[in-house]
Amino acid sequence: MESTYVAAQLAVKKISLRKILGFALCLFFAQIAFAQHKGSVSGVVKATSGKGIEYASVALKQSDDKIFKGVLTDSVGRFVFKNVPNGSYKLVVSSMGYISYAAPSFQISDTKNIHEFSKLQLAEDAKQLATVQVTGQKKVIEQSMDKMTLNVENSILAEGNTALELLERAPGVKIDSDGKISLKGRTGVTVMMNGKLTYLSAAELAVLLKAPNSSSISKIEIINSPSSKYDAAGNAGIINIVMKKNQVKGLNGSVSANGGAGRNARYGGGFNLNYRSSNFNVYGNYNYAYRGETEYLDFIRRFADGQIATSRTSTQRTETNEPLNTHNFRVGIDYEIDSNNVIGVLVNGNLGKYIHDSETSNLIRNSQGTLLNDMLTQNYDKQSWESLTYNLNYLHRFAKKGRELSADVDFAPNRFSSNLNLDTYTRPNADFPNGDLARRRGTVPAKTDVYVAKIDYTDVISKQIKLETGAKSSFIESDNNLVYHQFINNAWEYDATSSNHFRYKEQIHAAYLNLMAEFGKTSIQAGLRGEYTNTNGNQMTTNTVFTRDYFQLFPNVVVNQNLNTNNQVQLSYSRRIERPNYGALNPFRMFRDPSLYYEGNPYLKPELTQNIVFNHVFKSRYTTSLNYSKTSDVITWVTGQNDATNTTFEAPKNLPSLINYGVSFTAQIDYFKWWSGTNFANVFRNEYDLANEQKKQTSFNLNTQNSFKITKGFGAELNAFYNSSSVYGIIKERAYWAVSAAFQKSVLNDKGSIKLAINDIFQTNNYRNDTRYQNIDMYSRIWIDSRRAILSFTYRFGKQFESRTRKTGSEDVQNRIK
Repeated sequence: MESTYVAAQLAVKKISLRKILGFALCLFFAQIAFAQHKGSVSGVVKATSGKGIEYASVALKQSDDKIFKGVLTDSVGRFVFKNVPNGSYKLVVSSMGYISYAAPSFQISDTKNIHEFSKLQLAEDAKQLATVQVTGQKKVIEQSMDKMTLNVENSILAEGNTALELLERAPGVKIDSDGKISLKGRTGVTVMMNGKLTYLSAAELAVLLKAPNSSSISKIEIINSPSSKYDAAGNAGIINIVMKKNQVKGLNGSVSANGGAGRNARYGGGFNLNYRSSNFNVYGNYNYAYRGETEYLDFIRRFADGQIATSRTSTQRTETNEPLNTHNFRVGIDYEIDSNNVIGVLVNGNLGKYIHDSETSNLIRNSQGTLLNDMLTQNYDKQSWESLTYNLNYLHRFAKKGRELSADVDFAPNRFSSNLNLDTYTRPNADFPNGDLARRRGTVPAKTDVYVAKIDYTDVISKQIKLETGAKSSFIESDNNLVYHQFINNAWEYDATSSNHFRYKEQIHAAYLNLMAEFGKTSIQAGLRGEYTNTNGNQMTTNTVFTRDYFQLFPNVVVNQNLNTNNQVQLSYSRRIERPNYGALNPFRMFRDPSLYYEGNPYLKPELTQNIVFNHVFKSRYTTSLNYSKTSDVITWVTGQNDATNTTFEAPKNLPSLINYGVSFTAQIDYFKWWSGTNFANVFRNEYDLANEQKKQTSFNLNTQNSFKITKGFGAELNAFYNSSSVYGIIKERAYWAVSAAFQKSVLNDKGSIKLAINDIFQTNNYRNDTRYQNIDMYSRIWIDSRRAILSFTYRFGKQFESRTRKTGSEDVQNRIK
């Protein structure tokens, strides 16, 4: 062939132009004639539901059963064979989870050179799918290059616990007594629910995370270096709580119930249902939980008079009874217009009631130990909330594989109310010979409305390059009217000094572009996100208006390099923001007792962080991570003190800067066939700049999670963690640790399971803090209700196949709501 071509070239050089044209015309007509003897075969492969099956294998066989050519279907199930010569052919289609299909023989000829299959349907293979379900068991903790995943569904210890309690056992995560979350020693963690950020204050977030029970949670993802597709909030990273996916094909779901006790009873239950018929998919779940809890708080404060370092000491002891009732539900419907278009409606709901019923004794003594004051405070605060999200969503799949367009519109009304009664009795002393009774009551009706619209577009430019882009706008209106009354002269009088009406409006408009490229063993992700923020706070009580207007760019770059089969490295850089939540901006006061209150700060500025992370993964089991970050205008809750009135208060404040750096190591080990574990160690250093001094400390965290397969259908788990002493702003937090264990037995042909979980066996998970700053010298200890035993039962029915999981656009706003 090659020699013929060379000879032809030599001949061409010798012939005339006329001969060249004649030869070209002959070749042209010969190609036309040849093309007439070639045809095409095409079609669409669908499931019985009518949905196109992507990546199905389609083989075109000749009459002697030899494969002429094979292809894979695209994202909507389409396939095509071109340049098919005349002859007799057969078509064979197969896909994982479906019964293979062989079409009858057909002919390609001059008279019929186009053959299209319009009705290719594959039936499900129940046996094959059941096999996939059994063998697809995930480990409890999985570490990848960009994130760590805690698979709650596979954890026995998770049963009967709330999302907040599950987070506390995640490697590198620490939660303090006020519900503030830190990751590898850094605060400013953003919590996401189903891929969307949340916007509550630390205390409100803690209440929200106490609502969802483990039975409704699929996994918890800890994302260290989020791409520009995510909102820029979250300086220390993102924690994504993924609720369980709804299932497809017929009626299927699960029911669960649990009960147990710590210092008080706990119980709950719920169900998860899904039904699909034709192009409709209807799904829903509901969970109820009651959590009784008793906590003890010791609080010692030292006050000064002039040059006397400690002239008085206040010793407080508080016992709280905090029952919590929560209802969570999720209802939705998806309609597949055709194989390319899906539209859906979703409603999320979180309703609850919480009571803080506490009794506080406060003994004040002078430096000689003489009792000056003996007070007893009764605090009864009844709270209720109703948080709803209405979501309309749309997804379009283009013919090109990997090209998609999605859009979401959300409306989320949130309502919150608090009714506080604070009664303080002072026993007779020099100032009050007959004793004294001070009474205060307060009401906090609050509402926040959230409106969000977002659009995302994904395209595969080539085999090496993928593009993501999108835009999002959110509008928030919050109205909090705190009204206090004091009981004076046998009548309730309005307290103008403590009452406050605060309205807040915020709008954030964002757009992003994210590119991902692969070049051999190197992959690069580079993105840029721009966010414009406009805020307006109106303290109506004093007719004071606070406004802020700014635009920020947030770049993100990640470079991955596969060195060889055993080693992979990654270097990432990102710039992120942490905006003050609505509760921190609201200047109203919330009293715990007459000598301790909390108040917001409307002058807070957002904090900005630059992060650099280097990761190394060895044999996909051992991960080493080096991290460095610098944050400016650090938002930190700072304690203040009025020595003259023996009063302490806490308020958020911008500290100049925080530098955090450290190293962590994760090892996933299969010790034996029956024992596997994940071990995590993290050493970090925090350096706070307080303007007039610095707070520095090196700390470490240890975490080990172990799974045991004792016999068939019977397993166990053992988890332990240790958090060393650390520094947070002006507060030094002392070390604490905990050990937990759980057991599981499969029943009812593996469709049911019985689990027993014992949390914090030695009851060592309590918080001790020291604060020594300027004129403040105090110590606190909180004995939380952490030791508890929970017995649970779960039963699954129907087929367990995944369906489309819906994420709303407003979840990034919910956790900043008051």
